[in-house]
Amino acid sequence: MHETNGELMERNDKYKLSNNMFNDALVVVSNLIARATTKWTLEETKLFLCSVSQIKTRDKDNWVMMSKRDIIEKLDINPDNGTWLRQTFKKMMQKSYIELGNDEEWDDGFLITRVRSDKKNIYVKFEETYLPLLDQLSSHFTEFYIDYVKDFTRLSSYNLYVYLCSWQDSNYQVQNKKIAKKDLPKIFNLKEGEYWRNYGKENAKFHFADFEKYCLNPAIEEINKLKSCDMHILSCDKIKNGKFVLGYDIHYAFVDEDGFYK
Repeated sequence: MHETNGELMERNDKYKLSNNMFNDALVVVSNLIARATTKWTLEETKLFLCSVSQIKTRDKDNWVMMSKRDIIEKLDINPDNGTWLRQTFKKMMQKSYIELGNDEEWDDGFLITRVRSDKKNIYVKFEETYLPLLDQLSSHFTEFYIDYVKDFTRLSSYNLYVYLCSWQDSNYQVQNKKIAKKDLPKIFNLKEGEYWRNYGKENAKFHFADFEKYCLNPAIEEINKLKSCDMHILSCDKIKNGKFVLGYDIHYAFVDEDGFYK
């Protein structure tokens, strides 16, 4: 019995996906990296995650090799634009600057120092100084599968997901994390003055209603909606002192594909 063209294409697609190097690819980074402020777009972030997921395969010069075909398949990228990968990897490298520590004790630098490619593969070179934050982690690390976040369409969803993952306590089925108002710009990578009314003036106030409408609530909705994501946010309540909002109290859990707690 001969296969139709459609059946043959479907079988070939399944074969390609089953051999994708990013299937079951685990991202493991130090909590410091997970909570660090970055300037990546969502697309640039996903390329960084693909790179980190393969860091144990790096060569002696700290180059990680990735298949262009597998990246395009896993992230559902339109391959018609031949310069997209190059330009996006370039921007990801240029924005890989991280700030660690405080004003007295700090260490700033670039996680990624070079990118290059040949016809089939892309190569990313990591800065040796920061490899301990991306590999050989025995404690204080954040981990998740690329498949859990690859379908996010909002950067705020990814930011909230990874931040909450970084505070996971395996001793509890339902997790709880309080987020202070002062930490919102860093967690969600907000621009200076974003969601503030009369920013820079004496009567400046953070516009919680707009922040919730355009950033926080859509992020929670997407996390809860996507079946590929293993997190479910159970509640998000304001923390108040009288009429003043101090932050948010978030309860969340990690679930399997059937919606049961892990």
